[in-house]
Amino acid sequence: MKLHLLKEFVQRVIHGSKATTEIYIKHLRKIGVEIGDDVNIYSPIHTIIDEQYPWMITIGNHVRITEGVIILTHDYSWSVLKRYNNNEMNGAILGSSGEVHIGDNVFIGMNAIILGGVHIGNNVIIGAGSVVTKTCEPDSVYAGNPAKRIMGIEEYYHKREHEQIEEAKQLAVNYKKRYNEMPPKNVFHEYFMLFSTSDHVEAEFKEKMKL
Repeated sequence: MKLHLLKEFVQRVIHGSKATTEIYIKHLRKIGVEIGDDVNIYSPIHTIIDEQYPWMITIGNHVRITEGVIILTHDYSWSVLKRYNNNEMNGAILGSSGEVHIGDNVFIGMNAIILGGVHIGNNVIIGAGSVVTKTCEPDSVYAGNPAKRIMGIEEYYHKREHEQIEEAKQLAVNYKKRYNEMPPKNVFHEYFMLFSTSDHVEAEFKEKMKL
């Protein structure tokens, strides 16, 4: 316990408000970001959530924000406009901002960028590396730059259900080739239900089972 507290203290000293998920979320709430329950920001030190207008950001319940995600409420485009002079424009400072609303049960993949003015509905998956410039409708999968709707959540569910057995097989085959031994169950992570029953789940999968 003491070692845990020491580690947390060191993280606070080095990373400040981004030391841990819990500390970062507490900080964001304190400055005005509205954040629901069961939200996980997996890598706070590699995540940028715009703090200039924190009251413009709402994050719902059961949201997963992975490493490298950027959420913006404003830009600095006026840095160019202020130096641009012609007969009609004389270097004005013109603001640019927008609300970001992230609904319930949303997954935002690694290095995705959410721009100001974007509303993401409930039950949405945002693919890794996506640049989200427009509103995302509920129950959908979005990906790309700019992000576009790829499919509905039900279609994605059936796709994963269909493909996961072959993927798990590939994991096992490659593991055997690489290490010259049969893979233990605990290396299969999200595929664990293929090798377990609801009344017998390995200890390392208990947290996943709670979901």
